[in-house]
Amino acid sequence: MINRPAIAYSGAALRERNIKIDRREEQRCARCGKVIWENGSRHHRKYKSRGGGDEVSNGLLMCGSGTTGCHGWAHHHPDLAREDGFAVNSWEDPALVPVRLYMAGGRLVYLDDEGGWSEEPPVAPEPEGVAA
Repeated sequence: MINRPAIAYSGAALRERNIKIDRREEQRCARCGKVIWENGSRHHRKYKSRGGGDEVSNGLLMCGSGTTGCHGWAHHHPDLAREDGFAVNSWEDPALVPVRLYMAGGRLVYLDDEGGWSEEPPVAPEPEGVAA
């Protein structure tokens, strides 16, 4: 699995990223579906401590904080969170790891960086210098 370099957003770029995530989740927790207007947070599937960045495919809107609600569940139950794609290993690209998304009827789907999702895995680009 090819690892992309992590992106770090701030200011307007970070707000735009958050808007894309919130729209994709329709202002609901990605795990349980609770409507979130306040007291929600964006969860990094590939934690920043593991080299994760602010890509839309790496973020989910979740109820609670890193210690409460579904966001806290993801941090306190790493094995279960990995099974459902809420946590991603350091060597994995979040865009290539499906997540069990509430808004997709609880199905495993792939997230993209435009703010969408698909049941089909993304097509990985050919490495540079490789002839087709």
